[in-house]
Amino acid sequence: MSFHLHNRLRDWFGYKNNRMFAKTYDPQLEEGGSRFILFDAFYCCLLVGLDSRRHGKKALLETADFYRGYPDLFKSQAELVAGLLVEAELARQDINENDKRSIEGEMVRLLDLSSVTRLSDDGNELLDLYAAAGFEILEDKLPQPDNLEDFLVAYHDYWGTDV
Repeated sequence: MSFHLHNRLRDWFGYKNNRMFAKTYDPQLEEGGSRFILFDAFYCCLLVGLDSRRHGKKALLETADFYRGYPDLFKSQAELVAGLLVEAELARQDINENDKRSIEGEMVRLLDLSSVTRLSDDGNELLDLYAAAGFEILEDKLPQPDNLEDFLVAYHDYWGTDV
């Protein structure tokens, strides 16, 4: 199971030479600190997309996968992400919480507990589409970030506003 990025995400986050925010990159800041990896950007966009209950367009995704499965730091989030995806799809389709048959059908369609992502092929594809929509929302609502600190402050502020 692999993940695909929106085709403008790398440029917006200043991803060059395997570095995020490359135009303000300082190797001394990275020593002893955490790095913001490409999957972090995907995850931030995914959360916004899931919250908005919107899908992006498949045509706007990069054709090559940028990551297969979850990076080590995100592996423990597989069940959480799967649950958020199911919840978003149920809400997006306006499936009533008492409609057990439809809920079960969506869970069967979206989940595959034997997969490292806990998602079926359909579930993984939808995850990419939600992340793409989230990217477009962030691209529209936030200034293009020059550095990690400014992005994180703007991202935090985004969640404090009415969307």
